[in-house]
Amino acid sequence: MSQNLSDYLKQCLTDDRLQRFDEVVKFRTRHLTVVLENVYHEHNASAVLRTCDCLGIQDVHVIESQNSFAPNPEVALGASKWLTVHNYRSDSEPSNDSQLNVSVDCIRHLKEEGFRVVATSPRQDSLPLSDVTIDQKTAIVFGAEQIGVSDEALSESDDLVHIPMYGFTESFNVSVSAAVILQPLTTLLHASDIDWQLTDTERGDLIERWVRQSLGSTLAPLIRRFNDEQGRL
Repeated sequence: MSQNLSDYLKQCLTDDRLQRFDEVVKFRTRHLTVVLENVYHEHNASAVLRTCDCLGIQDVHVIESQNSFAPNPEVALGASKWLTVHNYRSDSEPSNDSQLNVSVDCIRHLKEEGFRVVATSPRQDSLPLSDVTIDQKTAIVFGAEQIGVSDEALSESDDLVHIPMYGFTESFNVSVSAAVILQPLTTLLHASDIDWQLTDTERGDLIERWVRQSLGSTLAPLIRRFNDEQGRL
């Protein structure tokens, strides 16, 4: 009897591994997403990915118009292979114009996909975190270390948000900001009546991708073996 490739590859993993995939995918969401604009510090980049994986946020949109995004694998602990990372890069040399185009393109793309875009900013007209709602699909934009979210991204965003602070320091670093903002929003999402989980098709596609990722260097030989066996049927 012929067998599909997906089932064939799953047989190469342990039942415990496949069960873990089934458990994790139930909590994955695309209702919340993250945008990282020119975050270049490898520790911060890695920590944000790790936070997204821990909280079940599947998609991360990475703008690389000024800086390259280079997570540190020792900090991320492999989080990036479980996430869907969307990269936005300029075709030209880095410049203010290229940042404008790439950041605007990313945000407008998310709006076309039905997202409300909320940028992090300490400006006085920004919302405190407690006032942010998630009734609509929501993308949170985090900016580069020291300079924050670009003016172009701020102007394109639907709202701004800040974390209330009471000390002498004016801001957290981007990895801490991401954790502080995303954790309560995820808790709020899980407690809501919003249909925030992935569709059955999305879950199946994601698990298949995770299976392939888990097989690593053995994937290609297994696919060749499968094709050979199917050819002999």
